[in-house]
Amino acid sequence: MQYRDYYEVLGVDKKASADEIKKAYRKLAKKYHPDLHPDDESAHKKFTEINEAYEVLSDPDKRNKYDTFGANANFSGGQNFDPRDFGFDFGNFGNGSYTYTSSSGSGFSDFFDTLFGGFGGGSSSKSSQGFGGFGSSFTKKPKSKLDTEVSISIDEAMSGTSRKISIKSETGIKDIEVNIPKGLKNKNKIKIDGSKYGLNADIYVMVKIKETEDLRLEGIDFVKKVKISPWDAYFGTKKKISTIKGNILVTIPEKITSNKKIRLNNLGYTDRKNQTGDLILDVFIDNPDLNEEQIELYKKLKEIEG
Repeated sequence: MQYRDYYEVLGVDKKASADEIKKAYRKLAKKYHPDLHPDDESAHKKFTEINEAYEVLSDPDKRNKYDTFGANANFSGGQNFDPRDFGFDFGNFGNGSYTYTSSSGSGFSDFFDTLFGGFGGGSSSKSSQGFGGFGSSFTKKPKSKLDTEVSISIDEAMSGTSRKISIKSETGIKDIEVNIPKGLKNKNKIKIDGSKYGLNADIYVMVKIKETEDLRLEGIDFVKKVKISPWDAYFGTKKKISTIKGNILVTIPEKITSNKKIRLNNLGYTDRKNQTGDLILDVFIDNPDLNEEQIELYKKLKEIEG
C-alpha cells in the first residue's frame, strides 16, 4: 500500500496553520471542481485526493495521528508500506501476503481507511490493536442530501456570478457562498461539499436562469421576440436587433406571418464546453396605436376586402 503525503497534495508545509490549509484547499478545490471539468477524469481524481487530504489535515485529531504515523516511519509520498508492520491486523493473510478490502463506501482511499476507517471485509470500525492509539471506534455517518435553488439573470449566466444562500441544519442556519461559473444551462445543479461549513451533507443548488419579456434561453439558443407592424410584415423591412456582439441590422422578409422564426448563427449562449448556440428571432405582428388617417385607411382596406 502506498503512503499518501497529504501535505504534498495540498501544496503546504508540514507546519502549515489551519488557515493556510483551508486557503490551499479552497484554491485547489475551485481549480479542480468536477463542475468545471465534467469530462476530465484526471481532474475528478485530483479533486477526490484534495478532499481526502483536507478531511485529515483540517481535523486536529486526524492530523495528529497522521503526523505521528508518518514521523515514526519517516515516510515520503508514494512509498509502499505493509500495514501489518505497524500493528494493523487484517486477520488471515496466508502465504506472506495480505488482503485488504477498503471500507470505501466513504469514497476515500485504502490508505485513509487503513488509518481512520475499517479493516478487513469492509468493516467501518477500526481494530482495537491499531497503531499509536488508532483503536477507538469510528463510524462515518453517511452524508445527507440537501436541495435548494437560486435564480440568476441571463447576463449573470453569461459572465458568472455568486449567491449567498442560507441552509437550515441541526446546528442552526448556515450562510453559504455559491460560486456560479459562467456557461451553466438553465436548471443545472451545483454540488457543494457541506463539510466545509460544518454540515455532514452534500448540497445541490439548482440554478434557474430567468427569462425577460423579450428574451429567453432554450438550451444554448437565445429566443428573442421581435415586434413588427402589419405593413412591415407585408412589405418586409430592416430591423435593428441587439445581440451579444452588438447591434446588427436584420432583414425581415415580406409577407412574413406571426410565429415565423429567423435564425442567426453563432449569436447565442456559450456553455461550459465552449459551444455557442444561435439567436432565434420570434417574429410577431403587433397592432400599433393608430391616428385618424391610419384608421380611415384600415377602414377602406376592410371595405375592399369585403
